[in-house]
Amino acid sequence: MTSTPGDTATFEAAIISACAEHERAHRRKYDYRRCLVIEATSLCTETQKYVFQCAKGDMSAPRIPEVLYFFHRNYQMAYMVMEIIKFIPLPVPDLPERVALALQWLRDLPAPPDRVWIGPLGGGRARHTLFKNYKAPLSFLSIQAIERYLNTAITRVPPRSRPVAPISLRHERLVFTQSDMDKSNFGIDDEGRTCLLDFGEVGLLPESFARYTMSSTAPFTAAVAQHLSWPSCSNLDTMSKISGFLWIYSDPTLGLDDDGNPKIAS
Repeated sequence: MTSTPGDTATFEAAIISACAEHERAHRRKYDYRRCLVIEATSLCTETQKYVFQCAKGDMSAPRIPEVLYFFHRNYQMAYMVMEIIKFIPLPVPDLPERVALALQWLRDLPAPPDRVWIGPLGGGRARHTLFKNYKAPLSFLSIQAIERYLNTAITRVPPRSRPVAPISLRHERLVFTQSDMDKSNFGIDDEGRTCLLDFGEVGLLPESFARYTMSSTAPFTAAVAQHLSWPSCSNLDTMSKISGFLWIYSDPTLGLDDDGNPKIAS
């Protein structure tokens, strides 16, 4: 494809048309979903590109789909074109063990230099099961900010179910975390390599969040967790109680700003 505006416009129009036709043909199926649904920015695109570059040439790395093209329309719908990967059919008997190795590799990746805020590399809110509707209510600007937020949440939890232990995160690293452990977000290609998919759910979060994701009792997550040797986490019980509260609380921002401090009235 050349880079002239005319060719670009034609190329993008063809992608939009193909996606629309696919949706018309399949949207009534019970298990239909778009290949990728993201906000109209390059949120997961930047994360996926970074992880892809880290995986290139690393024989121990999982396979990361290469992003070939990305664009959006009026900040309402985004389109991402990725390489085609041929997967072998599931079930794969050792899939949990393979996924555990892939998640360990992802967790060990260094964050980009000077990166201190949470979420996807392109900017925007982090996604995680702890938050209401799986989306962080604030753009936390540091680990300290999210720690202040969670400890403020503790004070709002009803007394009879309020956690005793405070949240402590500031000693932790920001690690790449896959927050959606659905089996469909992993696969084995026709060369036998484990693949990581759905980077809309991957972002930088404190280590406790990665550990919290793996504390789920869902069968697949529990099977993967058996093959991980991540350190224990003293925050898990408190995070669980905070999550239950946040999912029913009317104002998940708790009246705080992105630094986790009370908003100053104007």
